[in-house]
Amino acid sequence: MIIVRLSGGMGNQMFQYALGRSLAIKNNVPLGLDLTYLLDRTPMPSYFTYRDYQLDMFNVQAIIVSRKDIPLLYRKYNFGVFMRYIDYIRRKFIPTPGKEKRDYYFDLKISTLGPNAYLEGWWQTPKYFADIEDIIRKDFTLKNIPSENIGKLAEEISSKNSLCVHIRRGDYVGNKNHEVVNATYYTDAITYILQRTNIDKVYVFSDDIEWCKNNISFKISTFFVDDSFAGYKDEGNMFLMSACKHFIIPNSSFSWWAAWLANSPDKIVVAPRQWVTDLSKDTADIIPKSWIRM
Repeated sequence: MIIVRLSGGMGNQMFQYALGRSLAIKNNVPLGLDLTYLLDRTPMPSYFTYRDYQLDMFNVQAIIVSRKDIPLLYRKYNFGVFMRYIDYIRRKFIPTPGKEKRDYYFDLKISTLGPNAYLEGWWQTPKYFADIEDIIRKDFTLKNIPSENIGKLAEEISSKNSLCVHIRRGDYVGNKNHEVVNATYYTDAITYILQRTNIDKVYVFSDDIEWCKNNISFKISTFFVDDSFAGYKDEGNMFLMSACKHFIIPNSSFSWWAAWLANSPDKIVVAPRQWVTDLSKDTADIIPKSWIRM
């Protein structure tokens, strides 16, 4: 069995699943999901954001594994600060073949892992699932029919030459590692898109939509998508965003997946040139070559 350790929000979990799915298909074995670290509610610093399992909104082909299914070396026996330190020491000093070596970087050796592997990392590059793109797109369709208001808005978005603008705030504001885009980025990006196509309407998505209403203006017909369209676990936003024709995304794995899943044949996707503030990290592998980096 291929087992992948899930962590982070929906977008991160989708990257982790996609690699696990690719290896499971290649080795003709089941895919297991380890939710242990998502379930951990050990007190953490204020900047840490607790996450829930969110892939159950999709038609994913995987099973949730129990502790006994997880190899002893990777098994989490208990929660608490002490066990977090134990896990940190294991991850830092014990080499394991399924551990990500460099963030945002495609490691060809991972693709050669055999049928019994435990994957631990973020795996944020489409190169890990390039050979099964159609399968991943099918897996990430919604399991249930969206609510009426989400469905109607999706029809409207699909009928227009629509532009999705995602503005990530929340734990990114003031974050020295992730706050990489500003107002100039969005101004330049929308100028670039308008030079190439006529946008009928802008749809703004954000984790702080009230701030956007008070601070954002594109001088184009704009609809601010509020929480009433989010769905149970934000699957509504993912569904609506992926219905758009064009995209301006921040350095967010959530909107990365919305743009990637969109099936508009002529879509323009603008993404940040640098995914994180640390310029020593090469983030080129995360952005598809057809997207525009600014």
